This record gives sequence, structure tokens and C-alpha cells, in this order.
Amino acid sequence: MKKSLNETIYSIIGVLSGTLFLMLFVVNIVRIVMRYIWGISWIWIPDFSRFLFIWIVFLGAAVLVGKNEHMLMDFFLGKMKPSHRRAMEIIIQIGQIPLFSVMLMSGIKITRIRMRIPFDTWDFPTGWAYLAVPACAVLMIYFSLSNIYRFATQKRGEQ
Repeated sequence: MKKSLNETIYSIIGVLSGTLFLMLFVVNIVRIVMRYIWGISWIWIPDFSRFLFIWIVFLGAAVLVGKNEHMLMDFFLGKMKPSHRRAMEIIIQIGQIPLFSVMLMSGIKITRIRMRIPFDTWDFPTGWAYLAVPACAVLMIYFSLSNIYRFATQKRGEQ
């Protein structure tokens, strides 16, 4: 069975997020062991952990938008007729796109500025962490457009 483009993107993001999380976990276990057993502390680890955490959060948020599982209040949606619910889902997706566009434009602006500013303890531009915002905003816009298409082409009775 052929995977859809969205499923392929979810798989790639899943592997990437899982790898980043494993790196975050391992580097902090190493930090703890080194500090409490040998009394050695690498001062760059908190900045590296922050970098990994930012990317994990934004990649996860993009997937949640794509799967339409992000935080929302669906009390009223659950009480609507399927045709009205589908229309409301489309309106919600359309309403998200301006927010993601602001994330994209502001993220690009901030990333450019932060590329000149290194982490506190690590000679690496903080802009690489901030790049998560515009990169994931692009994914969120794509996923919202994909959701609009999916809701618009849904047959009656499908959820």
C-alpha cells in the first residue's frame, strides 16, 4: 500500500523527533552520571538540551496540527451535524493559517537576528534553535491546507 505524502512526512518527523529525544535523554544521563560520580560538569549541556527541546516541541506541534489533534475545545463541534461540523473544521483550519504565517514571518526575522548571537556556553548561534519556529510554521501551513482539502473532499458520513 502506498503511503500518502502526509504519512511520509509524519514518519520522517517521528524518526527525527525520536532521535532528538533520545539524544536529549542520553546527554542528560551522561551529565548526571559525570557530575555525581566523577564531579565533572560540561557547561554546554544545558544549552544543547534547550536546543534539542525546542526542536522536539515544534516538530511535535506540527504533527499535531497535521493530524488535527492539537489542543482544541471540541465540545460544540461534537454536538454539530456532520455537515456543519465539516464546515466549522474548514473555518478553523483557515483561521489557523494567518497565525502560522505570523509565526513564519516573525520566526524568519528572529532567526536572522539570533544567528549573530551564540549560546551562553557554546560557540554556536542560537538562531539554529529559533529556526524551529519558521521551519515548523511552514509544516503547519502545509498541514492546515492539507486538512482543508481533506475536509472539503470528505464524503457524507465520513469522520
